Amino acid sequence: MSDYRFSESDLAHFTVQGYLVRTKVFSPDEIADICSECEGLIARLVQHRHGKRVTFGSYTFDADTLNDTIIKWEGDTDIVHGIEPFAHLSDRLKQYALDPRFIDPMKDMVGDDNPELFTEKLNLKRPKHGGVNPMHQDHPYWINVAEVAADVYTAMLFLDDATLENACLHVVPASHGQGEWIKRCDGDRFAGNEIDIEKYPDVAAQPVEVPAGSVVYFGALLVHQSAPNLSDKQRRAILYSYQPPGRRTQLESFRKGWKSAD
Repeated sequence: MSDYRFSESDLAHFTVQGYLVRTKVFSPDEIADICSECEGLIARLVQHRHGKRVTFGSYTFDADTLNDTIIKWEGDTDIVHGIEPFAHLSDRLKQYALDPRFIDPMKDMVGDDNPELFTEKLNLKRPKHGGVNPMHQDHPYWINVAEVAADVYTAMLFLDDATLENACLHVVPASHGQGEWIKRCDGDRFAGNEIDIEKYPDVAAQPVEVPAGSVVYFGALLVHQSAPNLSDKQRRAILYSYQPPGRRTQLESFRKGWKSAD
């Protein structure tokens, strides 16, 4: 494909279902290159990391203010669950964010011919250790960070084959059309971003099983989740989130907040 814009049928599916899947968008060689850069970045960030960890909701966070990023850990282990943001820490990964296979679809999703990065996230589900990502929408997490959280759209690139066995992504089709779902009120403020699943007993999230190199495109209101990875296989994914140009990024919000806290 020389043009990766949404076709009419793509746009119709995305509008109704709230997400679109394209399989094997990136080649094995490209995935190997991205994996190598991601693993190298993780190794550099955590090599001598002894920051203060705090637990909010389902996650354990470590604010690396020196590198302007947040490290998520698997509980009190030394296994990394994720990193966000990261493009400012890797020129190579930042260049991938400008790839037309991400940018062209975003033109249709964001509604602007010059979409810009809002944030970037590396999600890791290590074999036997990768933890749960509870049912949620991205919107509540971003509403106080993005200028317009509903205008943020994500491209999720799978770096490994994603199956039920190794905790693939699950989505609730058409859930984006229902606005924000009812959230938890039985935990801390961060847990309050998660969906109260007891309010939706009949909702069944559908698995998105895809080969490595596939991309799932979705918006901030799509309900999604993933289970723990109990297999002996990796399930890594890199997520680039975009918004209309000229708006505040998550990195800028982080820097402003950390500067205010000093």
